[in-house]
Amino acid sequence: MKPFSTIIIVALFGLFQIIVSTSDHLNVVVTPELSNKCQQQIQAIEKSNSYNVQMDLATCIHTAGHIRVALEIYSFIEESFPFDAYVQVNKAAAHLTLGEVGLARDSMRQYFDQVGGIDGSGIPTDTVAAQKGSPCSNTSVYKLDCVNALNNFAAIELTDGKNSTAVTTYLHRAIEIGVEDMLNKVYVNYGGHLSTIGNDDGAAEAFTKGFLINLKRGDLEAATAALVRRALIIPKVAESSEQVEQTRITFTARIRDIIKLANDGGTTSSMRSDLFNAVSKTEDISIPKLSNTLHDWTTGIQVPHFHYHYLGFHDNALQKEVAEMFTLLCPDELYEISPHLAAQRQTRPKKRVGIISSLIGGDEPHGLLVQPVVRDLKNIFDFVIISVGSKQPSQEFFKATDGNVFSTGYDETETKQLLHSLELDCLIYLEAMNTAQLYFLGYQRFAEVQVLVMGAPVTSGIKTFDYFLSGDLLEHPYRTQLKADHYTEQVVLFDGQAISFPDSQHHLPQDSALAAGDAYSNVTSLEQMTLLAKQDTHLFVCFQNIAKIQPSFDHVLVDILLADPKAHIILQASRHAAQTSSLSNRLEKTLQERLCGSQECSTQSFQSRIHYIARIKSDQIIEFLQRSGTSSVVLQPFPFDGSKTTSDALNAGVPLVTFPQTHLRGRMSSTLIRAMFSENTPDDISMCCIANSVSEYVSKALRLTSDLQFRNRVSAAIQQRSPRVFNNKSVSLEWAKFLTRALEQRISNQELEYEIGFGDADRHYQSFSAKAIENDQHRWRESVMLE
Repeated sequence: MKPFSTIIIVALFGLFQIIVSTSDHLNVVVTPELSNKCQQQIQAIEKSNSYNVQMDLATCIHTAGHIRVALEIYSFIEESFPFDAYVQVNKAAAHLTLGEVGLARDSMRQYFDQVGGIDGSGIPTDTVAAQKGSPCSNTSVYKLDCVNALNNFAAIELTDGKNSTAVTTYLHRAIEIGVEDMLNKVYVNYGGHLSTIGNDDGAAEAFTKGFLINLKRGDLEAATAALVRRALIIPKVAESSEQVEQTRITFTARIRDIIKLANDGGTTSSMRSDLFNAVSKTEDISIPKLSNTLHDWTTGIQVPHFHYHYLGFHDNALQKEVAEMFTLLCPDELYEISPHLAAQRQTRPKKRVGIISSLIGGDEPHGLLVQPVVRDLKNIFDFVIISVGSKQPSQEFFKATDGNVFSTGYDETETKQLLHSLELDCLIYLEAMNTAQLYFLGYQRFAEVQVLVMGAPVTSGIKTFDYFLSGDLLEHPYRTQLKADHYTEQVVLFDGQAISFPDSQHHLPQDSALAAGDAYSNVTSLEQMTLLAKQDTHLFVCFQNIAKIQPSFDHVLVDILLADPKAHIILQASRHAAQTSSLSNRLEKTLQERLCGSQECSTQSFQSRIHYIARIKSDQIIEFLQRSGTSSVVLQPFPFDGSKTTSDALNAGVPLVTFPQTHLRGRMSSTLIRAMFSENTPDDISMCCIANSVSEYVSKALRLTSDLQFRNRVSAAIQQRSPRVFNNKSVSLEWAKFLTRALEQRISNQELEYEIGFGDADRHYQSFSAKAIENDQHRWRESVMLE
């Protein structure tokens, strides 16, 4: 330990900061607000600079939400007291909040190395562990330290979402050595883990245990958060069509039960849903009113109900009920308004537009959707990019915004402070459902105009979103004639194709093993595809997130296998083996029913033609598709298809088939295909890939693999025409029209066209896109789906 190591506190009116002034002194300059919160710790450190006192101060600053300040102090403590290991646990938590998953993992590994490993069998170098034995041994008197550390290590791997085996190992070990009172957070993390890998019953039981332990401890906030997470469980891979429908019913019932508990309280036996099925029927536990209990909503909830919209239901009413639930559970601060909106407006040369996303990294589709837009409109608007989570924005955004790019990790406090300080005129969310951080930021008002984009193509249900950006082709042509509007926001329909990706992408470094997860093998996915293509096979490739393969799509795959003896289905294996097994079992059951009805028979010959190939790095996907050979077709699933996967197939020159659905989530692929084939295309080619029914979907897919002359014509047409759907200037023009009108900026369409370089060729192409909408309406007029 270094002699004379000290932390010096300096009060200052202004922003806090860390100053490392000498090798053995750390000056912490704080605001009065931080000084008040940590007054006892500051007073203590003025008398003593011991390890415990320094840790108390750092922990106080950490829990107050000043993560970077706390991290500097943790690093100072680590250097000053190298044989006191627990600082690594807190340091890891700080790194994780900042989105620095790798550094968080390194700190946790160092902690366990110092205390003798997760089973306590090693030789500890930690000061306390060397004297009293490892905290990770079954007989330790201070094993709470190890339980907390194991829980934190699992949380790191859970956040990263790629190493389910590690999560299971750490949480099982924590439950093995801990007693009930220590496991309140462990069971909640365990519930999140089990839900992720597909064990929904186990997840419900774990969340319920977490709820009951926290309720018994008197921690009503943690109990509420655990109960909500139990309510939000949605099967990642449904067992059947019946389970899909049952999910809609039970999910809605659970949300309504929590609304009842928020308003009135109740008992476990009085709930109408399956919310407390994991509680013994002999127990009847009283629950107080839960309103205004959820203050740290992002940390408590972790993951919103993202997977619900894969099921294909009409989401408007449900989304509003979920928003009502959180409005009741959270205090009024949930709807905080940025101070600059109440003050007199600033006059700026250009309107300031923020774009926020958790998926704006180099190869993430949400970021790619707006990358050309930011580049084309940078002279009209002052763009600011805000990335939350662990993914770093690509260099293209730095270039297009002159460096106005910020990464705030998982630190909600820092993100809110940044958004307040930017004093935005408009804030655009590329998605709201993928992370709790973005979902709950959406309830707050950081700009006069707040916009939700089709990154996650589902309405929010949140009243602070003003607009939802979609397109004429992206929506049902008779959307306004359907029973109810799908959106809670005002929908803005762009003309033309409405979505466009850049023709080139920047791919961040990735690890093949982490991308594949449980499906990793010595034979790479590229090698597997090459081997299959060299055989006398017809390859039907549906390389989508496994959650998109819904039971309604199973019969398409089975129809193809039954109709074509050469057919081989290529599906993407999940990172979590349990999810892949669930899908495999469901397809086997469907085959059994179709082939044999109620009789037993072997389906092995058909199952052997379904291949689950590991996820690959994003920079390999186009090569992967190209290796599928000249007798292949890409299948877009329904009711949820894909825009980026469609653009990848077009880039690879591989034909694809899609069946447009009622809602946006099932119409992205058909929009790009129609835009590509909108001009001077032979009728058989223009209709090659868009089906109007399930039977037509199957017949189009079969023709594209068996009629090689036709497939070659389609592939050649794609290669010739696909460049028009990338970097599409009409999309940027539609964005410019919307933003100038929404922000009351007086500029003519001619001026906008000039600024973004919109020329005669773009105008010519736009007119053919309008024709595509008319054709679409004609087709849908006779479609049974309208009925």
